[in-house]
Amino acid sequence: MAPWLTWLLIVAGGVAGALQAPVNATLAKHIRPMPASLVSFTVGAAAMLVVTLLTMRGQSLSSLAGGLAAAPAWSLLGGLCGAVVVSAVIVGTGAVGANATLSLLTAVQLVMALLLDAAGLGTAGPIPIRWPQVVGVLLMIGGMKLVLTR
Repeated sequence: MAPWLTWLLIVAGGVAGALQAPVNATLAKHIRPMPASLVSFTVGAAAMLVVTLLTMRGQSLSSLAGGLAAAPAWSLLGGLCGAVVVSAVIVGTGAVGANATLSLLTAVQLVMALLLDAAGLGTAGPIPIRWPQVVGVLLMIGGMKLVLTR
């Protein structure tokens, strides 16, 4: 994937993440939070099926299945993590609003990302924590505190 397309996808993910909070919270008012999470994942899974089929570029389903079989079992937990995120956003947005929910979620994600990168648990290998990252995370936590002030 071209670098500019990667950055564009990340920006689109940020926009979609912000939009999904009030959209899913609205759905949850009608059917409760956990069913809303299920509906959200079902719609997302259907969309990803279409995208996957359109972008396979000659890759066969058997090679996809072979890659899936070769992947470590723990790598399948991404869907579970996503379910926790979506459910937390739905419940949090309904209780304290999208801004407060996404601020806390983002601050926690940044702290965890620093620790996971430092431990080398990503595919990029170990990435040491440096003082600018620590300052950035502290600023995010301070910003979250400001957002939570009413």
